[in-house]
Amino acid sequence: QIFDPENPMLLEYGFLMDNVLRVQNLSKTHNNHFELYPNPEYFTFEERVKYFKSEYLTINGRNLDRACKESDVEVKIGNGYCNITSLSRQQLTCRPPTEAAAASDSPSGPEVIVRIGSSLEYRIGILSYESSNIIMDWGDNVVFGVIAGSFVFLLIFVALLVAYRKKTSESNRVLRNMQEQMDILELRVAAECKEAFAELQTEMTDLTGDLTSGGIPFLDYRSYAMKILFPNHEDHIVLQWERPELLRKEKGLRLFAQLIMNKTFLLLFIRTLESN
Repeated sequence: QIFDPENPMLLEYGFLMDNVLRVQNLSKTHNNHFELYPNPEYFTFEERVKYFKSEYLTINGRNLDRACKESDVEVKIGNGYCNITSLSRQQLTCRPPTEAAAASDSPSGPEVIVRIGSSLEYRIGILSYESSNIIMDWGDNVVFGVIAGSFVFLLIFVALLVAYRKKTSESNRVLRNMQEQMDILELRVAAECKEAFAELQTEMTDLTGDLTSGGIPFLDYRSYAMKILFPNHEDHIVLQWERPELLRKEKGLRLFAQLIMNKTFLLLFIRTLESN
């Protein structure tokens, strides 16, 4: 008969005791029944030989914890026993014994057997410890490689750090020298400016004294313009304003300029020039 693992079969129980009716069916009297579940099923390993790769061994199955507890299950590996750590609906996890404890006479390796009580036994498969040794050897090589790589990386880092510190120190030294030169140049410029300002103050003081005592020497505009335009010519004709003939000529030119401004005169003057 097929059992539903989620809905167990309920069985009634009782005793036949000298025709005592009230004990013939205790399930009805106490409203209690036996629950009948299907047997747990443990699956074999998918590989022909399962290599032990970690600290724990996992065995898959179905309905593993329906009708039994961890204490009801026994896992044997070769001549040793696997310490059960957890039991769930579909998995059993245990910690295998050491390779020496699990050693067996079988040439293929220790066999994994699961026993439940005294009636159920499941042969899961062969477990090999060889991969663990390989992994340990490979792990040692990896550790050595990691240590060597870390040491090389540390050396490179130290070298880069030393180079960076050296470059930084050199840059700081150059910057400090430039700052010192700028400070010296600033002091020199300040001293020269101070000296020039003192000389200027002295010259201004002397000039102020001269102006205070004698006044500012200056010429009228006409004399200044003539000195600039005709230097070293004291009797230039332009300077001779007081001559009578020059005054008459200037008056005639002024009158002629007024006539030129007259439109009628200007037209007659032009026509006369054209006719001649």
